[in-house]
Amino acid sequence: MKAPSPLSLRSSPAAHADPSSAHVLGVVILSAVRFVRESLSEILGRDEGMTVFGHYAALDDALRETLTRRADVLMLDAAFTNGKGAVKLIRETVPQVRVVVFAVIETEENVIAWAQVGVAGYVPSTAALGELTTLLRDISDGKQTCSALVVAALLRQVASDAHFGVADPTSVALLTARELEILRLIDAGLSNKDIARRLGISSGTTKSHVHNLLAKLNVQRRGQAAAWIHRRTNEAAAPGPQT
Repeated sequence: MKAPSPLSLRSSPAAHADPSSAHVLGVVILSAVRFVRESLSEILGRDEGMTVFGHYAALDDALRETLTRRADVLMLDAAFTNGKGAVKLIRETVPQVRVVVFAVIETEENVIAWAQVGVAGYVPSTAALGELTTLLRDISDGKQTCSALVVAALLRQVASDAHFGVADPTSVALLTARELEILRLIDAGLSNKDIARRLGISSGTTKSHVHNLLAKLNVQRRGQAAAWIHRRTNEAAAPGPQT
């Protein structure tokens, strides 16, 4: 007999407590594809424990609705243009909202990349419609089901970050102005191709700059470099001790 997939082991929506006695989730949906956002809005709207505040094609509109209505969850289409950069902006603008990216291709690298920009959870592209509300509720409760391969990859990433992610605080002084500029664009979620287009340089030149700045920061991955500069930025912005 074929072993059930991790998703098939989840409880059905009916197994949850009476929605009237639980918090009703306020949801905003962001997708450039109209039938996708309208379909999700209709499906989630049928659940008594959820309220869809709106569905939008533009990030600014979704952010405005999220702020105005104090939504609990913002669902982001994985195919959204510069989606990882959008997650960063959402987190900075509305830090209390849980960003859930949907239609994620569940590879190790892909899940880690979304995790590094700060999503609360993800809905894989293989999930069925009947599982959607359960997945969304569980993510809102701080739970996430994923494959054993993804779990192992996340553990390896944590171990790697612990070993390689501690860059010398003086390392940033070794970066050229161009490398520092590229590092900030990496932190904004841009790919090498996007960076090359933004700066008007070739992809090969961009790749060379990225390779050099990773070596100078003593990290192995773009995500580690982004996390490092993000921490430095936050530390610099934090108020000092009051006298």
